Amino acid sequence: MARILVLNPNSSEKVTDSIRRSVAGLAATTSHQLVFERLPEAPLGIESDADVAAVGPMVRARALTGDADAVVVACFSDPGVDDTRAAVTEIPVIGVAEAGYYAALQFGRRFGVVSLGPASIARHALRIEGLGITARLAGDRSADLTVEQSGDEGLSRERVIETGKTLADRDGADVIVLGCAGMGNQRPFLQQAIGLPVIDPVQAGVAAAISALNLDYIAKA
Repeated sequence: MARILVLNPNSSEKVTDSIRRSVAGLAATTSHQLVFERLPEAPLGIESDADVAAVGPMVRARALTGDADAVVVACFSDPGVDDTRAAVTEIPVIGVAEAGYYAALQFGRRFGVVSLGPASIARHALRIEGLGITARLAGDRSADLTVEQSGDEGLSRERVIETGKTLADRDGADVIVLGCAGMGNQRPFLQQAIGLPVIDPVQAGVAAAISALNLDYIAKA
């Protein structure tokens, strides 16, 4: 049995619990152990470029402890993912934004992103450009939420659904990606409301880690 570290790189217990619940179904289907952690020294939410820069080294340091067979970085800004991959080459290191985008490409021609706020949209654009998939982006719209609010299902549901409908109706998205790790439990409600596939990036990231381990994509020395 392999150990998959699902790392929430902020300090919010509410968001960490939301992440855990969103992948409960996946956890029940695999023999691998899913371990959920947060970074107590990190900000409560990753909401600025400064936050992303601050937690990147923390993510790398946690992965370097060597007690996991795969690491899923459960923040939609993918903080520290590229540097961590460069430093920890013997195990899969999965960023949930990257995993979510790639999953979306399998279910539609053009994807839309439900983001927390305007600052998030700018960061997403850079990541999408770096992955070479800007041409497949229909739109990225703000639900005007904080990271902590995203884990509050009652507070965020109406805003997430409204934003998803706008992406579909106005921007022409035929698949939606939830743009925050804390939004995962809104996925079935949004999917039912708009009748389109909705991707929870944490589910996509954990599924990618499970597949990588099952298929031995990274051979250990």
